[in-house]
Amino acid sequence: MRNFYYYDKIDSTMSEYLRLREISSNPICVRAGTQNDGVGRGDHVWISPPGGLWFTFDLESTNATPSFALFTGFCFHHCLGILFQPLQHELKIKWANDIIFDGKKLGGILCRYQPSKNLYTIGIGINTNNDIDPVLGKFGATSLKQILGYEVSNTSLCRALIKEIEGQFSTTDSSVNYLTYCNNHLFGKGRWANIEISGLEIKAEILGIDTSGALLVRKEMGEFINVHTGSILNFLD
Repeated sequence: MRNFYYYDKIDSTMSEYLRLREISSNPICVRAGTQNDGVGRGDHVWISPPGGLWFTFDLESTNATPSFALFTGFCFHHCLGILFQPLQHELKIKWANDIIFDGKKLGGILCRYQPSKNLYTIGIGINTNNDIDPVLGKFGATSLKQILGYEVSNTSLCRALIKEIEGQFSTTDSSVNYLTYCNNHLFGKGRWANIEISGLEIKAEILGIDTSGALLVRKEMGEFINVHTGSILNFLD
């Protein structure tokens, strides 16, 4: 049975999860009303204003799943599309860890795997009921409240997403299934973008996702490469 913890304000759900994990043998979910020092990908700060859904939880696995962030993105996308029909046509998955609606960021994912513990730690942030202030707005963000015109239950959505990920993980026997889904809903396919790879920036056309979860792109001189780690910085068209 999973233990759920909620804090009105905390440094980060990821940090609190790690503290609690040391004293708990049960699966854990830590959710916060707001984070003072949210942990993002790389050295990025996870902006977490009041009203949004910010949580970290864990999932046991004896084997590392190829591009687990994309698997989580598939579950995230699938669950939101079922729960909220107005999202279905414009909801996209941005490689490797964002959920996009109508070109704007709706949510993000942070995944870590600890082989010694056979454990994934998953952080999810969604702009649900929070206002999109100028800080978030400059990143091209949107919220469920803006899209739907009403507030959603963060508690119910948190539990629904965890249930979706647990359920899909227990039934998924091939990486092709979810990677095909991600390819079909990939944000930016066919567009040119600036892409960061190991600290270097290149211009390339986004072609899709390969069977390992890498981003397949075509460089300006026609060279095809597979990007295993990096990020899409911005689009050029």
